[in-house]
Amino acid sequence: MSQRTRPPEVGTFVHFEHVNFRVDDHRPATLYFLQGLGFTREPYRMVGGRNMWVNVGLQQFHLPMGEPSPFPGEVSVAVPDLARVKHDLEAIAPQLKGTAFACVQENGTLATRDPWGHAVRVHDSHKLPGHLPQSIPQVTFHVPPGTAEGIARFYRETIGCPAEVAGRKGAREASIQAGPHQRFVYAERKGAEHAPKHNNHVAVYLNRYWELYEALGERNLIMEPVGVAIEQFRFSDIVDLDSGDLLYRIEHEMRSLYHPDFRKPLINRIPVPYPVD
Repeated sequence: MSQRTRPPEVGTFVHFEHVNFRVDDHRPATLYFLQGLGFTREPYRMVGGRNMWVNVGLQQFHLPMGEPSPFPGEVSVAVPDLARVKHDLEAIAPQLKGTAFACVQENGTLATRDPWGHAVRVHDSHKLPGHLPQSIPQVTFHVPPGTAEGIARFYRETIGCPAEVAGRKGAREASIQAGPHQRFVYAERKGAEHAPKHNNHVAVYLNRYWELYEALGERNLIMEPVGVAIEQFRFSDIVDLDSGDLLYRIEHEMRSLYHPDFRKPLINRIPVPYPVD
């Protein structure tokens, strides 16, 4: 295998599992995530009125009830039939009138917003590495200019994830390997330093669990320590390793490979193509 075609190594993050968005009503969430995007509500966990888990292949959206606060950036999802999804999103549009819902075809993708304004870009799964019928291959965060290099260094040296930086000055992007065919992208954007706080998070499974817990603890970066559930902890602050200055804040739910949900089979509707009217 040539160097050009060799896939990137996976570091500390073994699998990026879910994105958490707070929403204030599960009825429009059902329309958008299930009827529109074609994903599946998890039938075994969180089936009450407090939370809603949505299966996307081997990954999930978690949609607990709460105050929505979309972050600057977007979540990328892959689907097996982009035309079908476009048709279904257009079909539910009248029922989402008066919300922040939007859907625009753009450069071979669908640039959408859910009913609360969370940006979700829909891709054709056949055109992405891995070719998984449904997945969440990327989350992009808009960060202040001049922070991409420091963010990449934080992930490389503290977390242990492969990280690369590309682009021109003031608009650079740090690409972080978050698992096979998965990445977090931190894209510099003017004005990102003035973005309001948000309450969303991402969840990953990792190796070097206790080693990383101690390393982040030494920098006072643990926001939710290991407690009764010893299989996970949380941190949020990505900092400059020299000055300690905050570069960006995004909550990470850090799960051990001993977490009971690791490699748990997820039920997904079988995507069967059928004619679009």
